[in-house]
Amino acid sequence: MGTFYHTSVGFWWYDTNGRLLDAAFTSAAIAISTGALVILVSSRSVTLTIFSVATIGFVLASVTASLVSLGWTLGFLESICFAILIGISCDFVIHFSHAYAALPGDQNRHVRTKHALIQMGPSILAAAFTTIAAATIMLFTVITFFEKFAVVLFLTIVLATVGSFIVFLSLADCVGPSKPTAFVDMVLAKMKACCGDKKDNTTSAD
Repeated sequence: MGTFYHTSVGFWWYDTNGRLLDAAFTSAAIAISTGALVILVSSRSVTLTIFSVATIGFVLASVTASLVSLGWTLGFLESICFAILIGISCDFVIHFSHAYAALPGDQNRHVRTKHALIQMGPSILAAAFTTIAAATIMLFTVITFFEKFAVVLFLTIVLATVGSFIVFLSLADCVGPSKPTAFVDMVLAKMKACCGDKKDNTTSAD
């Protein structure tokens, strides 16, 4: 009995489920990190990046909670749909954060929030409407993957719209920065000055 071991086909299933769960968490971490980086580069604002990450986290948590309340469990199809959900949840808030920071000059947070809402609100609502319409049509399909994908897409777009219009814009209007790019611009200016000094010293030494 020294080389005794126990094996079962069920162990493969347990390992697969564990890897699917790890993949879901990894996908969420990658999407949030990438979204934060894109927002930071496009808006040049640390505060807006924090607001955006909080909004994306709200969308992920609320959609996941909704799917659990519907009785879903994590399987192959659900894992694929969840990965798609994570990518879609970043879309709307990125547009709002860029529009908020794009207004030139020293404008207060209320003016910037209104500008972002007026400039990007209609386009985001139009995109949400067309996507919800497509998801609604797919709800009546007979293929299981399309049906599940439609449910995930429908919930994601609805909650992403709620998150961007209510969560993000409320945060921006209440505690948003009047100079969203000031900190990043200051850091870049110091880095540029430091590099310029090093270049001058090198030229002088030559």
